[in-house]
Amino acid sequence: MARTFTMTSLVSACQDFADKTNDTHISTAQWKRRISFRYGELYQIVVDGGGRYFETESSITATGATSYNEPSSILHILEVTRVDGSYRRKLDELMIQERADFMGLTGTATRWEFQDDQIILYPNPPSGTYKVLYIPQATDLSAYADGDLVDVACPAGERFLIWSVVADALAKSESNAVDALRNAAAARLDFEMWAANRALTNPRHRVTRDECDIDRDPAEYR
Repeated sequence: MARTFTMTSLVSACQDFADKTNDTHISTAQWKRRISFRYGELYQIVVDGGGRYFETESSITATGATSYNEPSSILHILEVTRVDGSYRRKLDELMIQERADFMGLTGTATRWEFQDDQIILYPNPPSGTYKVLYIPQATDLSAYADGDLVDVACPAGERFLIWSVVADALAKSESNAVDALRNAAAARLDFEMWAANRALTNPRHRVTRDECDIDRDPAEYR
């Protein structure tokens, strides 16, 4: 379940913990920029830990085009699948050693490749729907309205974000930021642990290709 706060609540919390509630040395816009900067760090901790918390999905409608635009603000592609009725068929990522074998072929895609800002499907499908599961870039929160919601994921994420921003604000004011930095570092460790513990009781298992693709041609195994 998401742990969300309005932007104005986060600004107020940061001001409170920094003891700068009535201090105009830092404007509201500057508080938001600092929150946005530290939120990007929070977001990256989850991503670097392998967490799927922020993932989303987009569709590609195949038309026979040679390539398709990547989803906007993409950070990492997790998976590309083909919609086959009520089922999904996973596409393998094309290795460079395979590229010459698939170039110029037309038909149902079984591979995908990511080049610059383009996704290329191999063989080139004249039709069909393909889904791209990906992690987007962290949202820029600096232009958020006061009532817009920010997801800090968990209590440790909340503490990390607030204390990091407090440390930045105290440094700007040339105040002692040692305690804030210490609290931010402790919160970061707790948050990294939360991000790592995606499965609290079940170990992750290795998936072999034949387990998840029932219509795979055994001749393709290498």
